[in-house]
Amino acid sequence: MKKIIFITVNLNYGGAEIGLLTVLKNIDKKRFDCFVLSIEPKGAIGEEIESMGIEVIYLNSKARLYNIPLIWRIARILRNKKPDILHTSLFYANFFGRLAALIAKPAVIITEEHSMHVEKRFYHVLLDRWLSNMTDKIRVCARSVLDFTSRQEGIPKEKFYLIYNAIDTERFNIYCTKNDARKLAGFAVDDFLIGSVGSLIPLKGHRFLIEAVSCIVSEIPRLKLVIAGEGKCRDELSALAEAKGISEKIVFLGVRKDIPQLMKMMDLFVFPSLQEGFPCAVIEAMYMGLPVIASNISGIPEVITSGNNGILVEPGNAQTIGENILTLYRDENLRNRLGREAKAKIESAYLPFHYIKRLEALYDELVSKKKDLDRKNVK
Repeated sequence: MKKIIFITVNLNYGGAEIGLLTVLKNIDKKRFDCFVLSIEPKGAIGEEIESMGIEVIYLNSKARLYNIPLIWRIARILRNKKPDILHTSLFYANFFGRLAALIAKPAVIITEEHSMHVEKRFYHVLLDRWLSNMTDKIRVCARSVLDFTSRQEGIPKEKFYLIYNAIDTERFNIYCTKNDARKLAGFAVDDFLIGSVGSLIPLKGHRFLIEAVSCIVSEIPRLKLVIAGEGKCRDELSALAEAKGISEKIVFLGVRKDIPQLMKMMDLFVFPSLQEGFPCAVIEAMYMGLPVIASNISGIPEVITSGNNGILVEPGNAQTIGENILTLYRDENLRNRLGREAKAKIESAYLPFHYIKRLEALYDELVSKKKDLDRKNVK
């Protein structure tokens, strides 16, 4: 049995964290013994992982470059657990995990990149480039992320391994009706519900969605916009809605665990982000059979073909978002067709089976290569 330690920054609700949960639910536990290490205190995803009987170690620390003692704390855990595979995700987990690996020397090291990080400081890039030399593979969630990160950090493309994110079907196979989901959430059957899911930060582009709604609200009398997520832009977005005179049309839901139920009640999903990797929220909405309007960025056009299984718009263009919302509002047949094609697309290649098959193959390949190399060195 191969032992794996996963290191993450935190275990709150987020794309990378939900991805880890999906892995832990579906990986072959007869072949892989899994542990999780979180730098920051317990979050909701951590509670779900613990409920599965998987050990989660919380360091209750801060993910900051100056937190040097963190390296030694992680190294002690690695020495104690002696993993065959160290698998880290997101910059600070990648940084501290790999530095600790210099001390503890696990057999195989895998890291993950989840987005096209144009905002990385030069020293982040230099650190990632240096630490890539001791990394066996960098798992990326989209071809665009692979190309961008290779170019940005000067890392050969052969170092990367592409596995698209997968939908957690266990969470999203729900059986309530659309009308029942609406009644439970307090919405009317004849409301036209537009939904969006994502942290309330500038890069998610919610302001453009709110501006789009303000331009078309007179055309859709029963329009409601529900936004699930929390972040530093909450007050700013609320003020924008008030300034546009549409506060009563927008419901900020905060962080929610019942995303599948929320998506079940929606007529349309809009993802107006300005920067992404391969967003889980988009493939979740597609799996739920929703017509999706999303920004034409990063990995999104790798799963959405505009006009076929969704609609792509240029990021930051409120007018185009509004025009496409109106088009879909007026054409129920188009909404239904896009929703059907979206679900079929996800079922073809983005289920846990596809994800885990490639991930387990990567684990087996790297551990086997490491053992072969060790045998040669002994000789």
